[in-house]
Amino acid sequence: MAGAATAQRSISGKVTGAEDGAPLPGVNITVPGTGSGATTDAKGSYTLQLPATARTLTFSFIGYQSQSISISTQAVINVALQSATKGLGEVVVIGYGTQSRRDVTGTISTLKGADIKNLPVSDAAQAMQGRVSGVDIVRSDGSPGKEPSIRIRGTGTINDASPLIIIDGVPAGNLSDVNPNDIASMEVLKDASSSAIYGTRAANGVIIITTRKGNYGEKLKASVNVYKGVSNTIRYIPLLTAPDLAKLKQERYTSDGVPVEPIWLDPYYSQQRTDWQRALLRSGQVTNADASLRGGNNTSNYMISTGYYDEKGIIENTYFKRYTARINSEHKLGKRLKIGENLQLTYRQQEGFDTYSSQTGLIFSALRFNPAIPVFNPDGSYGSSKASNELGDINNPVFIAQTTDGWIKNYRLLANVYGELEITNGLTLRATYGYDGNIINQYNWAPKVLDQTRTRDHAELWNRSETNGSQLSEIFLTYNKVFAQVHRFTITGGYSQQEWKGYFFRADRWGFNDESPDQRVPDNGNTIHDATGNFKPQSAIASGFVRGFYGFKDKYLLTVTFRADGSSRFAPGKRWGYFPAFSLGWRVSDERFFKDNVKFVSNLKLTGGWGQLGNQNVTDFQYLALVSKDRRYNFGESPYTGIWNSRLSNPAITWEKAEMTNLSMEAGFFDNKLNATITWFNKNTRDMLVPAPEMDLHGTSAIPDRNIGQLNNKGWEIELNYQGGNERFRYNIGANASFIKNTVTKLYEADSYISASLYGRQQQEISRTYEGQPLASFYGWKTNGIYQTQEEINNDPNIKNDPLKTKIQPGDVRFVDTNGDGIVNDLDRVNLGNPNPKMVYGIQAGAAYKGFDLNLSFAGVAGVKLYNADRMQGMDGNAPFNMYAEALNRWHGQGTSNNVPRMTLANANQNNRTSDRFVESGDYFSLRNISLGYTIPAKVWGRSGISDVRVYAAAQNLFMLTRYTGLTPQLGYNDVDGNKQRGVDVAAYPQARSFTFGATLNF
Repeated sequence: MAGAATAQRSISGKVTGAEDGAPLPGVNITVPGTGSGATTDAKGSYTLQLPATARTLTFSFIGYQSQSISISTQAVINVALQSATKGLGEVVVIGYGTQSRRDVTGTISTLKGADIKNLPVSDAAQAMQGRVSGVDIVRSDGSPGKEPSIRIRGTGTINDASPLIIIDGVPAGNLSDVNPNDIASMEVLKDASSSAIYGTRAANGVIIITTRKGNYGEKLKASVNVYKGVSNTIRYIPLLTAPDLAKLKQERYTSDGVPVEPIWLDPYYSQQRTDWQRALLRSGQVTNADASLRGGNNTSNYMISTGYYDEKGIIENTYFKRYTARINSEHKLGKRLKIGENLQLTYRQQEGFDTYSSQTGLIFSALRFNPAIPVFNPDGSYGSSKASNELGDINNPVFIAQTTDGWIKNYRLLANVYGELEITNGLTLRATYGYDGNIINQYNWAPKVLDQTRTRDHAELWNRSETNGSQLSEIFLTYNKVFAQVHRFTITGGYSQQEWKGYFFRADRWGFNDESPDQRVPDNGNTIHDATGNFKPQSAIASGFVRGFYGFKDKYLLTVTFRADGSSRFAPGKRWGYFPAFSLGWRVSDERFFKDNVKFVSNLKLTGGWGQLGNQNVTDFQYLALVSKDRRYNFGESPYTGIWNSRLSNPAITWEKAEMTNLSMEAGFFDNKLNATITWFNKNTRDMLVPAPEMDLHGTSAIPDRNIGQLNNKGWEIELNYQGGNERFRYNIGANASFIKNTVTKLYEADSYISASLYGRQQQEISRTYEGQPLASFYGWKTNGIYQTQEEINNDPNIKNDPLKTKIQPGDVRFVDTNGDGIVNDLDRVNLGNPNPKMVYGIQAGAAYKGFDLNLSFAGVAGVKLYNADRMQGMDGNAPFNMYAEALNRWHGQGTSNNVPRMTLANANQNNRTSDRFVESGDYFSLRNISLGYTIPAKVWGRSGISDVRVYAAAQNLFMLTRYTGLTPQLGYNDVDGNKQRGVDVAAYPQARSFTFGATLNF
């Protein structure tokens, strides 16, 4: 018996964070009353020899609530620690590994899955808005399933400036495939030091998504979440009613001294019948249901989830559906080998309409269609504008929404399998194989149209099919070692290879004798209009990388990273890029002189870094000339078909490169209840690819890009967070802001520029990119009110020498002669405004009391200009369409208006050309998300197996404060010009306000 009293036994386990299940390294485990203890390793695991007198274990970690657990006879004890504050011990994913927050020397922002759970959004990008400093998220198109644009530390190139998306270790690129409720954490790598491990694809930042997993030794847990809601448009544009429209249409003729068209004297067209915005925009719906199981034993863990998301848009026949299934598991094979997989299956289906065109755009049509025309005629047919050309050439928007049929279906598999071998203590080998495969099917049906203005004498059906996939192979070593208790090393190095390939096919048939839904198949079409297909360009990238971390006494920190990338997109000799980076850190608060004298500062760390990154997101294989077939030639009077050089080559084309410097200060006050981070950064993009034609005889051949441009983004990022309260009442509030200045520093030669596409029935140029100015600046004429009298016209120095002076009349816009030559012409166009916001900010707040929880998230921008191109068209009295109600304030006599010009048909002065009349402030402040919940405790449910139930109500876009007059100030980039045009309002699909109600059950 005496021997038993002194016997020891072994106990082991794993310590994770309760919010995300991530392993916590460096947790202290002590046995009260004894000298025994242990510390968790890099994977959160520990093993401890227990004395016979041991009764409890105490787990403590900076930033987390300490926890004591009774030992009893257990051999394995796994612990999930609750966060006390935004602790220094928080583990962040850094790419090819994890690191304690206290050791991070780069600039990384973390968003926990718990922060975005159950928000009524289709993808995680929408949930990020306003929550992370330095990240600008814009969803300019509100159609269901439309993924927003993400810009990290400004727009870094005129080409694709989207960040690299990593999902469970696989470069993926599409956030809308991931169920937001499956996300454990999102890390945003913003600087060169943290991003350089991804080399050539990291110039625009990196977003790493880690999905939820089970824990070893965790009992089976189940969770079911459902919510349902409704949505509606946030605002409507005030438009003219039919009587006012007829009045202004008549005035056009009388002011020009010509007879009024009879249709505007017809009483029928002076009677209000339809508000076309409200006829088209209805209430939408959103439904979500997802369920998950997770758990594990001593050798395996798992997480299985499934999800369903269905959003019906505020325009009929627009929708987004997503079905997801996920399996994440990991298994120990002996003491040193682990294998695992992350498997995601997604099916998406969506449909939308063209809402960008100034010819057939659906919202454009609703804003322009005559309000005297009914949705349906008495005989049940759709109302139309066929009665006269004076009514315009657009079709009934409700007819378009109800008769057009189509969809896009996407089947996606995103998976990786891995094996991890602990070769020896501190040395780990990991090998990964990842696959990202897509099958995309698209169907569009356009019926025969005979009773609308824009007719179609045959029905059209087209189908498109596309398959593409990428394979990723990676192998890397990680070595962790502490020498003499003061020197800590972590070295990671490895090799990565990824290749892409795909295929596409398209088939169109026109002319269907029977247009019934069950007859809309290609075999029933009369004419083959198009049948094309080919392999997509295959490409590959091979990479070697290494990262080293050194910490001396955990106070002086150094991170060095290097990656070499070779891409098949570029010519031999230009394929390899080399991307170094380093950063330094000093934990000032660990210095004795600081600890002894500054008591209220619990954490202070200074960091700084420099590095180079790359961008390969450009058109493939521009180093090769492109030869195309089926070119028609005429030799004399005889036509021939042959081949032609459709694109020239640039053998010297190579990467775009970004060089970044940043300095940062992290501070914690009052035991880290208040935390602040301030960062300054300077990012220079070199060798930016821009189209560069050369003098030669090229005909219509496409011109390849050249590495000519340079671009600078510099600014500040600020994050503040405070957590307080007690066991009964907890609260938190946080704010972040980023201040960014964007400037093109080199482009061709002086006064050269890159233009964007023309817009509107007037074919107006709106945006240009000049050297020395921000990307996509607005470009046009300045104005100075309205001419009130003929005398003002005669004496105006702006038009002293203008040959069109005799055609200008009172009531016309006074344009400014900026170059002083007395003529208003193209030479007088100037920069009218910057569409890139000077400040992007967000505020988050939350509170919990006796089972109740309240969370709010605000977002806003400041210092940004928008160009209201739809207002430019909606104020054009020369066009045969409905107009903004603002047109009632037009000039119709001296002193009647100094803002809105007269009604006229002649329009010799081009009053509605691109000018500062349509440039507006795009500043806004919005309540993006709010939720109120109540958790019904387990004791209410007795022995039902339910641990708790949370019921909640939430709203998105509840209110918005803005002076902008369009449908929404959240304007980003169009699908045609990319980064060459931003902040131009073309009456795209409106943003919606939604209200949802739901419940979460945990078992």
